[in-house]
Amino acid sequence: MPSLAAFSIYGFGLTSFVAGVFALLDPASSAAQIGIPSISIPAARGNSLAAVGMGIYYTLAAYQEDGTFFMLRVPMCQLTTAVFWNQGWKVPAIWEGSGALLTLGPLTLSSRAGAVGGRDKDS
Repeated sequence: MPSLAAFSIYGFGLTSFVAGVFALLDPASSAAQIGIPSISIPAARGNSLAAVGMGIYYTLAAYQEDGTFFMLRVPMCQLTTAVFWNQGWKVPAIWEGSGALLTLGPLTLSSRAGAVGGRDKDS
């Protein structure tokens, strides 16, 4: 059974993958949702490919119970939250910040129990 931290990573990875595929299929709608001009659609397509890739490696990290990846994700999501918020992209910023907290909580609990990423340090 996956750890709670892995569940949060699975969730983020799957939503990233789905959002990336959706944005590839309809980049104009995706760009409009975050308030970027239609001239930015080529960049939005590139970002969509990154989201698909991110979805794949996040689910792989969750499957492997990669505790180091889980821990490094938290400060990266915090940085992303700050950048998105300052950019005016409030909903993606809230999503990133919430994802960081949803990963940090289980990591904190598992570190107090002597495990990282849901597995014992010795295994």
